[in-house]
Amino acid sequence: MLSPKLFKTLYAKEVRSLFSVKAFWIMLIILSLLTGFSFIQAVSLFSQASRTAIQYPEMARGMTPLDGVFIPTFGALYLITTLLFPFVAIRLLSLEKQSGSLKLLMQSPLNLWNIIAVKAAALGLGWMLALVPAVSAIVIWTTLGGHVCWAEVANLTLGYTLYAFIIAGIAFLAAALTDSTATAAILTLAFTLGSWILDFAAGTQSWLHAISALSLTDFLRTFEHGLFSLSLVTQTIVSALGFMALSVILIHPGTAIWAKFKRSTLIIATVVLLAIPAGTIRVYQDVTENRSNSFKPADQQALSQMAEQLTITVYLSREDSRLHDYQRNILSKLHRAVPDMIVIYPYDSENTLLGTTANDNYGTIEYDYAGNQDKSSSNSPREVLPLIHDLAGQLVTPDSLAQYPGYPLVADTDSRASRIWFYALLPLLLGVSWWASFKFKGITKKEKRTGK
Repeated sequence: MLSPKLFKTLYAKEVRSLFSVKAFWIMLIILSLLTGFSFIQAVSLFSQASRTAIQYPEMARGMTPLDGVFIPTFGALYLITTLLFPFVAIRLLSLEKQSGSLKLLMQSPLNLWNIIAVKAAALGLGWMLALVPAVSAIVIWTTLGGHVCWAEVANLTLGYTLYAFIIAGIAFLAAALTDSTATAAILTLAFTLGSWILDFAAGTQSWLHAISALSLTDFLRTFEHGLFSLSLVTQTIVSALGFMALSVILIHPGTAIWAKFKRSTLIIATVVLLAIPAGTIRVYQDVTENRSNSFKPADQQALSQMAEQLTITVYLSREDSRLHDYQRNILSKLHRAVPDMIVIYPYDSENTLLGTTANDNYGTIEYDYAGNQDKSSSNSPREVLPLIHDLAGQLVTPDSLAQYPGYPLVADTDSRASRIWFYALLPLLLGVSWWASFKFKGITKKEKRTGK
């Protein structure tokens, strides 16, 4: 185990290495510009929609800052984390591997586990700096008079932090597998682009749909919708640690290939054995103010008390927009509320084209609970929930909850403050920090040469 003094020394070295990477500062400057553009556009569109919504309460309830402002703003962070952040993570490991300094470090009291852990900690500091543009956008939004639900923002930030963590693990593994930075970057991008393909396959009848749940974009979308899932958090942490553990095994220069294979197999088996039970954790928290991920409390309680299995047969093809609405409005919420539920998609095994009525049941959804059956073609909770309660023999008293008011805001989109900050001041501060880090590095090298 690292002593605090040795950890501090090694951590300072890794932070200096991070700050000396040009790609890191270029990434931050681009992130500032993209975040500023996304934020300004989001506020402008939100303000335009608010002009009408202010006059009509029904429309105002749909004006949520999370969907209208924060998610588009954090979208810039998603692009940078996916496309540029891996380059920064890879260079932390690849440069030492190519220069041979990694072998020198291994001859010290350190081991590869310590080295990778400290590099990950230094990269965590870099990620905190990457959050500065998004955090500053939230601060500017509050100064404009905008509403902020801090639970929603914290959950969104957590999701993106976990996403960056697993991307870093993938980048470390790519750096361990390859001998050049460029090859490692291509390998990492291939992984993330493959995740996009899986996300696209989620809405098709392709065989890829079966594994589309592994998409990183799909994982991130859960947090963007304002839902905290302990299962997803646990699985993501386990997977990221697994990637980093594999990088430790595969980067060791003195280990035989067969030994690496056996140890890697053990790591993969351990990750799978931990991830599978983690996927069964049914701990969710809807952090949205308008409870968009949940039914009303009385309905939630009644659904959680259903002792028998609820079987739902959906006679809709994957490409049908009605299925997407049904999954978003009802099915995803039922999965979290009903203890035992199974969903059957008959058209997954058929080559049925969209709009084809090869089956007279197409467009209907059948419900079966304890031998009681009923069907409907509605994707509205107002019609589906009473049907399910009737099948279960439940009498539910409606809740008298205050309706979500919504937070429309006509902001001063012509204000120059946001543009000056994101397009001038913040990039300037990052540029000065970049220059200072290189000057400090030059002074340090000079002191080493003179012995002072």
